[in-house]
Amino acid sequence: MQYPPHGANFQSLYERFQIPMPEMVYDLSENVNAFGFPPMIKEQWFQLLNKISVYPHPEAEPLRSLLAEKLNVQRENLLLGNGAAELLTFFAGRFTNQKVIIVHPTFSEYKMTLEAQGAELIDLVVQEIEAYRLPIVQIKEHMKEAACLYLCNPNNPTGSLIPKETIEELLICGEETGCEILVDEAFMDWTDESESVIPLIGRYPNLTVLRSMTKMYGIAGIRLGYLVGRKELVEELESRLPHWHVNALAIEIGKMCLEDENFRRESIAKHASIKRNLEHFLRKHQCKTTNSVTNFLCFQLTDPEETRDFYFYCLRNGIVLRHTENFIGMDGKWLRIGVKREEAMKKFQQVMDEWYGK
Repeated sequence: MQYPPHGANFQSLYERFQIPMPEMVYDLSENVNAFGFPPMIKEQWFQLLNKISVYPHPEAEPLRSLLAEKLNVQRENLLLGNGAAELLTFFAGRFTNQKVIIVHPTFSEYKMTLEAQGAELIDLVVQEIEAYRLPIVQIKEHMKEAACLYLCNPNNPTGSLIPKETIEELLICGEETGCEILVDEAFMDWTDESESVIPLIGRYPNLTVLRSMTKMYGIAGIRLGYLVGRKELVEELESRLPHWHVNALAIEIGKMCLEDENFRRESIAKHASIKRNLEHFLRKHQCKTTNSVTNFLCFQLTDPEETRDFYFYCLRNGIVLRHTENFIGMDGKWLRIGVKREEAMKKFQQVMDEWYGK
């Protein structure tokens, strides 16, 4: 049985598994903001339509300069992309026939893009799923032979956070061994940003940080992400990307999102409240949960051998969770759940209660 590599697109999931799709389905497999996008986008939608007939700025201005100012980095250290996935693909193209370290469980796109470019992967696994403790000794040993180390922080799928001081320790090791580090901070804007390593960009030329704007701001369909790194790397990637690769709507909507800091703060507070209730419910059922700082978490049933049965039970009852069949180190024994609105969370709790016969 082949499981899809990503969450979302639940209609195809029901087709793949030949399960009749219930009339009402709650998709908890994806991790985009449950409260949608900033209201300003809807309010100014008709003005945005004017951008459709105009070619976008080839360097994604004015968004690029606005982001540089917000992040306190130089404009030449910043590159925007048609989603973080596009930037991941072109970044991976630099490691053909070279060794790259991936620490699992982690975002499946790293493995897919690197293998497609002919990189040789070194797969390491964290010591504890719940706390997501990095195998530092193993990582440092393999950095001697690797061109790059990929880290996801906060981690996807667990939502766990790697302390900045740990990453800086690895950056120092990377300087000594000639190993780059890519830190994917796609979900860092769900935190207070204190553990972001973007402020270290000027100090460590072997550091690159990847960010996504689609999760927090509910604009997954628009596709917008960015990369922060040394000037030479930005120029190299920019020279290989297609012209006008960031569309005009994405540039304008990204600008609106940056200007609405209240939306971000309110989103964090709303999701945190719902997540606390979810964690309490899961622990009431003796489930293990990951130490998540994001808008999603992973949980494990009391009997992990029942995970697949529970996953399909949820599907048949209109609840779509994210399986972990393709996450090395989790091997299908955990499930990821996105924090959604109260209605969806109540439905999930009802389904789990029914599963346990309550």
